[in-house]
Amino acid sequence: MEATPIRPTLRELQRRTADELGLQAQSLQRYGSKLDLRELVLSKTRHPLRPLDERKVSAWSELSESLRQRGGNVPSGTWVPLKALTRDLTTSNSSSLTTARLDRENAASLLPSSAVIGGGATVLSGLTGSSYGITTTTPLDPADGWIAEGDPAPQREPTFGESRLTPKSLIVTVTLSRRLLHDAAVDVNALLSRELVTRLSHAIDLAAINGNGTTQPLGLLGNADLDVLEAGANGAAPTWGHLVDLEHSVATRAGQMAAPAFLMSPALAKKLRTTQRVSGGDLFLFEGRDLLGYPVRVTPNVPDNLTKGTSSGVCSALVLGDLAEIAVGFWGPAAIDLLVDDITGAKDGRVRIIARADVGIAPIRVGAFAAFKDLLTA
Repeated sequence: MEATPIRPTLRELQRRTADELGLQAQSLQRYGSKLDLRELVLSKTRHPLRPLDERKVSAWSELSESLRQRGGNVPSGTWVPLKALTRDLTTSNSSSLTTARLDRENAASLLPSSAVIGGGATVLSGLTGSSYGITTTTPLDPADGWIAEGDPAPQREPTFGESRLTPKSLIVTVTLSRRLLHDAAVDVNALLSRELVTRLSHAIDLAAINGNGTTQPLGLLGNADLDVLEAGANGAAPTWGHLVDLEHSVATRAGQMAAPAFLMSPALAKKLRTTQRVSGGDLFLFEGRDLLGYPVRVTPNVPDNLTKGTSSGVCSALVLGDLAEIAVGFWGPAAIDLLVDDITGAKDGRVRIIARADVGIAPIRVGAFAAFKDLLTA
């Protein structure tokens, strides 16, 4: 009978992810400017209008093959590491890109424009199987350990749970004209990298914050165990008291946070910046770059169309919590599977670039977050 493979622990997965990112960074430095997305895309079209730079094409092939050999995941197209999209390939002296530690800065560099990953989420790669479960425990009250002389010791057992990552297919596309691909005056590598990173970041943030749980991972706001505070029966405009209440709710359950942050929409950020803490005062609810001392991640993926009582479709959400308690897992390497389709738009002279990844997202401890869903910005 064939032995069942042992599931790696979370710490083991983090170590493997750190090793993978370190090797990716070394490869990027080795290949340098040879990793040109324009050349990769042209090599996948049927009739490129100029000769290809075979050194650049080979560099992508070798890098993709090294990722396949390391993890065993065969791409439909070409593996393109996320780091290849988010760094200057002509720079090779950044120590943060060669470290073997999976610290928050190293993980955040994968998609720095993502509110969730850029804010410090726990990134895992090399996942296999239909899902991956992370064992969790409920926090214990430290006071239970202190007793009076002669009193019996408390018999309090931790409650174990599980946060489960299930892969969902993430696909983003960018369409370019064949003329643009061949225009030497345009930095297609930078343009395509920026577009792919922006769309990938948007999709991951959407799922992590407000995913529907069917075609997307279930987002924080849809989690039944999320602590949701109420501003009013029909919603209410945000106040200083609401912000302090949110902080108190998280602090009583999360304790010390590794990557604390507020998540809010641009509309709510504007409202907070134009609302006085005290009527007639000089200070506003949101000034500078942080709020109550915590970083603020502004993203359109925090919804402004929620309903509370008679306030239909006009309520905004506000989340505070430890972003390190959100796990973003990649089935396969921390990379996209890049495919090129020059057939569908051939009659219009267009080439479609498709980036695909299998990603699971879930809170490790949903108790590390709290939210309002009924703040009014109008």
